[in-house]
Amino acid sequence: MKMTRFVSFILFLTLAMFLVNGFAEDLPKHAITRIDTGEGPVNAIVYAQSENRLAIAAANNIHIYDADTHKELMVLAGHTDSVQAVAFSFNGKLIVSGSTDKTVRLWEAETGKLRRARDEHTAPVNIVAFSAKGDRFWSASKKNNMLRSWYSRDGGRWRAKTSSSDTTTTTVAFSRYGEFFAEAVELPMTFQDIKFAVFASETDTGNDLAPIFTKHTQKIVALTISPSSEFIATGSSDWTIEVWKVGTEPLKGMDLGDPLWILKGHAGTVTTVAFSPNGKILASGSVDQRVRLWDLTTGQHLHTFSNHTGKISAVAFAGDDILASGSSDGTVFIWDLRKIIPMD
Repeated sequence: MKMTRFVSFILFLTLAMFLVNGFAEDLPKHAITRIDTGEGPVNAIVYAQSENRLAIAAANNIHIYDADTHKELMVLAGHTDSVQAVAFSFNGKLIVSGSTDKTVRLWEAETGKLRRARDEHTAPVNIVAFSAKGDRFWSASKKNNMLRSWYSRDGGRWRAKTSSSDTTTTTVAFSRYGEFFAEAVELPMTFQDIKFAVFASETDTGNDLAPIFTKHTQKIVALTISPSSEFIATGSSDWTIEVWKVGTEPLKGMDLGDPLWILKGHAGTVTTVAFSPNGKILASGSVDQRVRLWDLTTGQHLHTFSNHTGKISAVAFAGDDILASGSSDGTVFIWDLRKIIPMD
């Protein structure tokens, strides 16, 4: 009997060690953890520095995680179709989300309580952003470049900006605090070999900023503005990324000339791009199932993560040395960049 128990204990211990080691081996190099929401494709990831939390939009819900322990804290449920965009207020107390169900929802980040839902959009809402004070937020949809400005104190006022009918908007982006709004468009006719452009304007005044006439040969799918509002990055179906140094002064009659960098390396449409908080690193994701890191000082490729099994749909920095990447395979990897990129 004692021998049987001893053998059973050894078998149990061996199995436990095998399982632990097996899971450890499944975690790729430089990965801190892997998150599987179990709900479907990951569409958006955002980080709230003030609260040290991650929000992950997967299918119709938003999952909130502790950014240190990666423990799930709550799930925000209410949208009836895929959540496409999520943003935290600067103080981390509020969350705004936009969905394919054409609604915008405002949530309390601490409790998960739905504060307000709006349904004035006539197309899927794929961009949301907060003002610096957190008393106002914006939402946008691709259809007619519909931009709405919401005041969270009364929730009733809004304003809309519609693009001209002779352009086709492919994606939109806000600066960090919504000071200006950028749209990537396909021009109605080629002008001096220019087919794809980015037009930006001040959100409140409508003053136009200098236009960006890109070198892309196919439509712009990904668009982002650096936290400092100093740079804009575009990702395209032509597999390339362009990084532009922009000014935030109203248009003075000149375009921005040539991009700072044209980044090549992806083997498919670039679907998502994100700047590190210090603006020194750019992360990009593609349908090639790869996440690539780029040095914006030199324009050089730094590293490639190739562990997702579906197209990359979201990348987000949680500080300068932590990156989260999400995929259509429903997974999120949290990467430690300290051994990959130089940290000043």
